[in-house]
Amino acid sequence: MSRDPATLVADEEPRVQAEVQRAAVRQLLGGGPYAESLHILLVFVVAALVWNSLPPAVTAGWVGAVTAAALLRTWWRLRVRRRSVAPEEALRVIRLTVTGIGLAWGVGAALAIPDLAPHEGALILVVLTGIIAGATSTLVGDRRSFHYLVFTTLAPLPFGILLQGQSRFNLIATILIALFALGMDRVHGRGYRNFAERVRGGVLLELSTQELARQHAYLDALIASTPVAIAVLDDQRVVRSVNPAFEVLFGYAAAEVVGAGIDRLIVPEALRSESSDLETRVRRGEVVRVELERMRKDGQRIQVRLSAAAVKAAADGALVALYEDISDRKAAEAAMREARDLAERVARARSAFLANMSHEIRTPMNAVLGFVELVLDTELAPEQRRALELVRTSSEALLTILNDILDYSKIEAEHLELESIPFDLPKVVHATATLLAVRAREKHLELTVDVPPDVPQMVRGDPTRVRQVLMNLIGNAIKFTEEGQVDVSASVTHRGGDGAAVQFRVRDTGIGIPEEQLGTIFQEFTQADASMTRRYGGTGLGLAISRRLVALMGGELAVTSEVGSGSEFSFTLRLPLEAAQAAARATVSLGGRRLLVVDDNETNRRIVRDMLGAEGMAVHEAPRADAGLEALRRAARARTPYDLAILDAQMPDQDGFELATAIRADGALTETRLLILTSAGQRGDGERCRQLGIQAYLTKPIARADLVEAVGTVLAGTASAPGEVDLVTRHSIAESRHALRILLAEDNPVNQQVATAMLLKRGHQVDVVGNGREAVDAVAKESYDLVLMDIQMPEMDGFEATEKIRALPQGRTLPIIALTAHALSGERERCLARGMSGYLAKPFKAHDLFTAVEGRGAQPADAAAAPAPAVDLAAFRRTMEEAGAAEAVDGILETFVATLPQRLEALVAAASGTDAEPLQRAAHAFKSAAGTIGAGHLAALLEETERAAQGGDVAGARDKLEHIQGEAQVVLDYIRTATKGGADA
Repeated sequence: MSRDPATLVADEEPRVQAEVQRAAVRQLLGGGPYAESLHILLVFVVAALVWNSLPPAVTAGWVGAVTAAALLRTWWRLRVRRRSVAPEEALRVIRLTVTGIGLAWGVGAALAIPDLAPHEGALILVVLTGIIAGATSTLVGDRRSFHYLVFTTLAPLPFGILLQGQSRFNLIATILIALFALGMDRVHGRGYRNFAERVRGGVLLELSTQELARQHAYLDALIASTPVAIAVLDDQRVVRSVNPAFEVLFGYAAAEVVGAGIDRLIVPEALRSESSDLETRVRRGEVVRVELERMRKDGQRIQVRLSAAAVKAAADGALVALYEDISDRKAAEAAMREARDLAERVARARSAFLANMSHEIRTPMNAVLGFVELVLDTELAPEQRRALELVRTSSEALLTILNDILDYSKIEAEHLELESIPFDLPKVVHATATLLAVRAREKHLELTVDVPPDVPQMVRGDPTRVRQVLMNLIGNAIKFTEEGQVDVSASVTHRGGDGAAVQFRVRDTGIGIPEEQLGTIFQEFTQADASMTRRYGGTGLGLAISRRLVALMGGELAVTSEVGSGSEFSFTLRLPLEAAQAAARATVSLGGRRLLVVDDNETNRRIVRDMLGAEGMAVHEAPRADAGLEALRRAARARTPYDLAILDAQMPDQDGFELATAIRADGALTETRLLILTSAGQRGDGERCRQLGIQAYLTKPIARADLVEAVGTVLAGTASAPGEVDLVTRHSIAESRHALRILLAEDNPVNQQVATAMLLKRGHQVDVVGNGREAVDAVAKESYDLVLMDIQMPEMDGFEATEKIRALPQGRTLPIIALTAHALSGERERCLARGMSGYLAKPFKAHDLFTAVEGRGAQPADAAAAPAPAVDLAAFRRTMEEAGAAEAVDGILETFVATLPQRLEALVAAASGTDAEPLQRAAHAFKSAAGTIGAGHLAALLEETERAAQGGDVAGARDKLEHIQGEAQVVLDYIRTATKGGADA
């Protein structure tokens, strides 16, 4: 493995330092003889010059000291050369000898100068400076040796000079000596650095050469040992080198291959033009990977996988080709194809048998069940009806058993294929539970279904098999539960990218399963206890089939149970998300329409009155069928007929169908549209409605959104003759509703939760972003049906984001609805002028949001003034209930309470500055959140602050902070008290 230069230097730094030290020793020792001889020569020259000026004893002592120091250095140098001495020890010796020579020169000169004439003293100084200057070269390898020599040689001189007196000349001489020492130190420093770098460069060059040689050896060994055949070709397709694997694969020796053309060696004649084409692609810079046929030396054809690429670092156009023998794999693939073909023929035969058996069994069963149904619709004696009911239930049980056996046979034969189609997941869960609700009611069990709003609506998968598994699990739960309840739920455990993991759970309060039998319940033809088959019936195949179906869909069916407390079955499926597409029914505005509700139950009348009265309808009531009929006739005579009559199906004396019959029999009431509400639907109700000319048939309880949509759909149509009615039902409403993919751009977390909860409950898919820049990026990446765009957001506001979205190809016609807390005149026109498609003032109600999103009727009016209470929680809850998202209220209030202190801090911080824009933004965001939950007075104070900041009056806005803080505390206390106490107002 190769190392980069930086790593190499770091790893080898100790070795480099050691080599520098050794080089310094060699340099110091190498210059020793010259320096020692020069010292002896110079001291005798100096002695000759000053012999007459100094006492002979002083001159002799000076000469003797310098000569002795030089000879001592020579002795030490020779000894070091003869012995193997470590560089550190050698340097210590050299430094000691250098120090001795310096002391001999410096002390001798200091003693001699006071007795010498000035010109003689100057001559001495010239000699000493020459010695120091020469040392910058002879001692260049060691800074410390040079420092020792400079100090010991020059330090004594000022004392000798100053002993002559402190004249100006002497002082200048002393200063010049000091400056000379500093200058020589700088010269030696540069010399030492050059010396060290030169040595370091040589060491690193040697190391790099060694590393390069090692890498070359490693690569050669790697190429030689690799099991893949490798050939290097030049620009003429001539082989330059091959590895041993090439020799083994193609049967050539390396000497036979090198220098020969690759085509002549291994490429069959018929494939050489293709080989040239491949080379052309490689020369253009493409990495080619293909499977093809090549030829060995003995003429045998072999299948190889060729990988070829140009060697970019080579100037001669070389390329490298790798050949991998895939003959064994090709043979195995051929064998697998034969086995697969055989298995497919067997599977087709088994499939044909299953299809024939299914046809032969189901045909007579269909006849039996069909004729039993026909006969049961005729007049029968009680004994005959009981017998035929027994025949029907037995036939249905037999058909269930046959279905289980056929499904199991398909799974065993691996013939069962799963569909991958878009389907409405919450609808499948609710519809499946609804199918079994009758069985639950017969046993007086409570059957609950919980599908939270965050569960995706439209997914892709096999709805039939999901429904089959849920049917089996819910059916078992009802079968083995005598009292209590059965709970069905679906929840998202993970959401990411274009899919979501959904966990399905079915929990009951039944008999439970012993722990030792939990491992056997998924086995074929097995129940937890053999006696259960006699008591409860069944084949024991249901859970086995369910487990295998769940496994085929990518999940695992699990169970937890406690005897006497009940069981819980669960499984998790990873389902791709799908954008819902459906045609929307035509609807009309309900404002001003006249409605009559005929129901004997006052509570039911009040619920309908509240639901539809909020839409602007004029709702009248009648407690009995006869009173209702009279009210319809009276209105017709007064030429103010009712547009719609909602009739309860179960009323004393005269039920809703009888009343409808009477209405249709009256010629003056033929234009009155009718809607039936029933608590318990019966077989044939739908056909009966069509025959009576009833336009809609809904079961109670019904969500406000469904009722409003059903009424709007009925009023949008025309009064049809009996038998020709296109009946509006809960199912038709759900199927016709246009589920949209919506992008919500909103920086306020409270507003995010409110709008998302409403839209998800409505069946739409919602993506949330926190600012305009993210909104532009989301539209650029994904396809949306509509964008809800807040105006004031950080980083990029709604207007700028709209402008950038409109510049995108997919954003030119994309509906963009402005969301703003500015309920001022002209705001709508300003939004439309900036490229937005619609306008919705905050806080908004659910039906206003749905109207804006789904395009029903005119755009909603600006928000009305806030109600009198500190926080109108009742109105907020009603709004969320109207959206079918009441369960989100507590979470939204918790978010508001949690973020209120931070909002106050942000407002105070913004008010402390002089810039009005941060204050305006903080007030706007706070106002929006307060208005959403119904804190009207607080929202009004914040709007005043925002307006003041918008007008540049920061001081005026700051004056309102005390009132805002007080009102915010009132709102906080109110919410905490109301939510803890359970009150709304």
